[in-house]
Amino acid sequence: MSEITLRNSSHSTLDVATPSFVFSSSRYTAVTECAAVLTPSLRQLLSWLVTVLSVRAWILVMAAKDISPSQWASVNNATALRHLPPIVHNASMVIQLGGEMGNQLSMISVGLALRQQARYLGIHARIVLRHQDHSKWMRAREATQTCFIKTKSMDFEAANTEEFSQISKAQTDWLGKNNTFLFIDNESTNEDMDQSLKYWKEVLDRQDRPSVVLKNASMVSVPHLFVNRYIKNEQLDLHFDDIRDFFRFDHERCCKLRASAEEIVLHMRLFLTEMPRRGRLLGFEELSPMKVANELFHNTNRGENITILSRFSDHNVEPYKDALDAVGFQTRVLSGQEGVEDFCYLMSAKKEIVGTEQSSFFKFAAVLGNATKARLYFVESPDTKEKLLSRF
Repeated sequence: MSEITLRNSSHSTLDVATPSFVFSSSRYTAVTECAAVLTPSLRQLLSWLVTVLSVRAWILVMAAKDISPSQWASVNNATALRHLPPIVHNASMVIQLGGEMGNQLSMISVGLALRQQARYLGIHARIVLRHQDHSKWMRAREATQTCFIKTKSMDFEAANTEEFSQISKAQTDWLGKNNTFLFIDNESTNEDMDQSLKYWKEVLDRQDRPSVVLKNASMVSVPHLFVNRYIKNEQLDLHFDDIRDFFRFDHERCCKLRASAEEIVLHMRLFLTEMPRRGRLLGFEELSPMKVANELFHNTNRGENITILSRFSDHNVEPYKDALDAVGFQTRVLSGQEGVEDFCYLMSAKKEIVGTEQSSFFKFAAVLGNATKARLYFVESPDTKEKLLSRF
């Protein structure tokens, strides 16, 4: 079993993520040490001057190199952001949605991250959504638009049109096999995504773009970038604040109950209950009741209050409650809520929440919530290593 800890603070980070580019200066360190003997006012002034000079030096370094969009996106300083290149192109980024609410949040988040990275190449990317064929997209859209304020104006059917099919064909006919460079999926590495963004800029600069005549005005450009993937942890960490800001939750409409200050909330996704045949083949494994009690909560003080949430009925969850009670925890099962109400309950927890890394629902409750500590685990079996690690 492996575990990832998410620390919520004024600038939260996933422990597993590593910055793409770090500016360091031995002079900065030396000056900072000298500042310890100065008065507070002089120390503050010196700190401000060093920060400004460091940022300007960083900008010169970046400008002198072939820096990738993802490395540009690692800049979180307002001074550096003012040095963005001018917008040269307005273009479309089509986000293929799939799954339920948690998956949709993950896929839209990829679009938000790539949109910011494209901006460093002078591209203003307009996010255009395309829903999946399965009917559950409608329930997912309803939950997403009901509870996340900034998604209310988004059209989840914008690219589910005949016009988009014609545009896609025109782009493929124009670019041929190179059109695959404008497709990002779960197999794409960070380097692949950087190359896709750079190629997108190259073809946007071309003068031989096809003119597609349509009866209805379309929001999709030629060329457009097509994205069908979940967000990876390093992207999530890099764009953490922007994602939290975009997915503002409507607590008044979507909450029923809230967790107490001293409560630990355990989310059991129970993939194998939903997919008994395909779940294991897809790598969707979770810990057994005994392993949850004796391994996942091994270092947790006995006597702590634990509330279990799950989308499935109580008889599926009772074995976990019994195992936790047997080792000394005060455990209860909270049932009878809608999915968005469970999401709100997880977000409201202040002490600790625990769940599987494989659940986008739980991961985004951790990212958007207020828990001091969020623990995301996954089972290190041959199936999960092959399937899960490529996805996240």
